[in-house]
Amino acid sequence: MQDILQYEAIIAIIAGIFLCLFGYRIKKVAFIIIWFAIGFFLASLIAPKITDNTTWQLIIPIISGLILGMLGFSIEKFCIFAIATFTVSTTIIETFQMNEILPIALAIGAGVIVGCIAVSFIKPLGIITTALSGAKLIAKYSVLELSLQHQPYFFIILITAFVVGVMFQFKTSKNTE
Repeated sequence: MQDILQYEAIIAIIAGIFLCLFGYRIKKVAFIIIWFAIGFFLASLIAPKITDNTTWQLIIPIISGLILGMLGFSIEKFCIFAIATFTVSTTIIETFQMNEILPIALAIGAGVIVGCIAVSFIKPLGIITTALSGAKLIAKYSVLELSLQHQPYFFIILITAFVVGVMFQFKTSKNTE
């Protein structure tokens, strides 16, 4: 099982780098990757409550990720709203390690606000949210794989990768619609 987690981390970091640097240019692929990650993440939380079988605890998130990935490919504006909402909410929750309902609700509220704004300003916020999605994958799995203390390394890696990703994407996607 440890080998599977290591492969998951490597794949997540590579996907994070592509999202962080090229997310807007490959937005259809980025939507599939991000929606797969959302489906996988949510199903990973639910699967252990459904079954004790470790094989099914791996298969259920993969199937959920694939289903949401295909859905994400087909409905662009909803995807932008949902990706922005999910990314901002979970980034706030994970960065500050929130576990109480009110701060989590406020983080989700902040995510919804950013999601609504993202639909109005698709290109700049598409760049920002794909860079943040990629940076979050890079930070989360780097901290796990390198056995670093969550704080402050998660935040440092997150901000560094995010800034590099946003700057790179804005510079390289000037002619991209």
